[in-house]
Amino acid sequence: MFAVKTEQIIKITLSIAGIAIGLFLFPFLIKIFAPFVAAFIVAAPCQRIVVFLEKRLRLSRGISSAIISTLIVAAGTGIVLALSFQLFSQTRNLITTLPAAIDSFKGQLTGLVDKFNGFKLSLSPEVSAFIDKITGNFRAYSEQLSQKVTDIAISAAGSFAATLPNLVLFLVMFILGTFFFTKDYNLIINFLKEVFPSKIVQRLSTARAFLTRAFSSYLKAQLILMGITSALITVSLWVIGKDYALLWGLVCGLVDALPFLGTAVVLLPWALASLAYGDIYTFVSLLIIQGLVFVVRQVAEPKVVSRQIGIHPILTLVSVYIGLRFFGVAGMIFAPVATLVLVNFYVSYKEHHDTN
Repeated sequence: MFAVKTEQIIKITLSIAGIAIGLFLFPFLIKIFAPFVAAFIVAAPCQRIVVFLEKRLRLSRGISSAIISTLIVAAGTGIVLALSFQLFSQTRNLITTLPAAIDSFKGQLTGLVDKFNGFKLSLSPEVSAFIDKITGNFRAYSEQLSQKVTDIAISAAGSFAATLPNLVLFLVMFILGTFFFTKDYNLIINFLKEVFPSKIVQRLSTARAFLTRAFSSYLKAQLILMGITSALITVSLWVIGKDYALLWGLVCGLVDALPFLGTAVVLLPWALASLAYGDIYTFVSLLIIQGLVFVVRQVAEPKVVSRQIGIHPILTLVSVYIGLRFFGVAGMIFAPVATLVLVNFYVSYKEHHDTN
C-alpha cells in the first residue's frame, strides 16, 4: 500500500513538473511555431467544409483544400493588409501633424501662462519668485515631454517597418501550413495516433476538449466585458453631450481587449487634446469616464471570467497576477485558461482514481 501511494505521489509530482516546464517554455515555443499553430487551428474546423466539397461537388481533397485555403488566406491577407495600410497611413499622418499639434498645445499653454502672469503681479515678490521657478520647471518638462512623444512616434514607425520582413515570413509559412494541414489533416492525425500510445492520445483529446472549452469560455467572458465597456462609455458620452456616442462606445469596446491600455488608448489622447484647446469640461469628464471604466473593469473581470470558465474569482485573480509577473501580457491572457486546464485535469484524475 505504501508503494502504491509512493508511485502515485511520483506520478503527480512528475505531472506537475511537466506542466510547469510546459508553461514556462510555452511563450518561447509559441513564438517559433506560431505560424504552424495558427495554420493548424484554422485547418481543423475547415475539415467539414472540405468533406462537403468532396461529397457534393465531387472535388478531390487536394482541390477542395486549395480552394478553402485560398479563400481563408485571401480574406486574412486582405484584412491584414488593410489594417497594416491604415496603421502605416495613420502613423505617417500622426508624425506629420504632431509638430503642429504640439505647437498648438504650446500656444494654448503660453496663453494660460500669460493670464497667470497678469494675476501674479498682484502677489508678493517671494510668492512670484516661487511661482516663476515652478513655471520654468513645468515649461522645461513640457518641452522634454513633447520631444519624447515625437521620438516615440518616429521610433514606433521605424519598429513597424522593421517587423515587415518577419510578418511576410509568417504569412508565407501560415499559407503553406494551412494548405498542407487542410489537405492532409486526417493523415497527420492518424500518424500521431500511431506514434503515441493510446493513453497519451486519449489525454491529448481530453486536453483539446478542455482547451476548446476554456478558450471559448474566455472569449465569451471578454466579449461580455467589451459589451459592458461599450455600454458604459456610450451612456457616459451621451450624458455629457458628445456627438457619435454610440460609435465611440463601440470603438472603445473593441480596444478594451488590449491589456493595460484598453479604453485609455482612445480616451486619454482625446482628453489631452481637449485640454490643449481649453475645453476643461471635456477633459475632466473624459478622465472621470476613464476612471469609472477602469474601476468597473477591475471589479467585473474576475467575476465574469470565473463565472464563464468555472473557477473561483480569487483563483482567476491569482492566475492573472502570476501570468503577468512571469510572462507579461501574454501570460495575463493565457494564465486563466491554463488554470482551467489544470483544474480540469485534477478533477479528471481524481474521478479516474476514485473509480479505480
